[in-house]
Amino acid sequence: MKDIKYIIADNVKLHRKKQNLTQFELTEKAELSVDSIKRIEHGSRTMSLENFMRITDALAVPLSYLLYENLNEIPITERILNILNNKRGKQQEYLLHILEEMSFGLDNLS
Repeated sequence: MKDIKYIIADNVKLHRKKQNLTQFELTEKAELSVDSIKRIEHGSRTMSLENFMRITDALAVPLSYLLYENLNEIPITERILNILNNKRGKQQEYLLHILEEMSFGLDNLS
């Protein structure tokens, strides 16, 4: 298994790039130094829980999205909650309705 520092490093970089943020923009959002972000993304620095929370808040991702090497390892309920949390009220209701209808349909299959 890969060292957790490197898993976090890869995931911070991945989510930063997905959002088209530079390291400098992430440092501003997380209120951390550029050197800190560079060392975190290279896996050469561990961080405090407070800084970890700052990064997850700045990237607007759940903690687990930075802790797991593979998205499929994240518990399914957390993945569903993250999808719903990133939507507005009516969108959440619509997605939940779709999930319920699909679940009902699966239960009725022979």
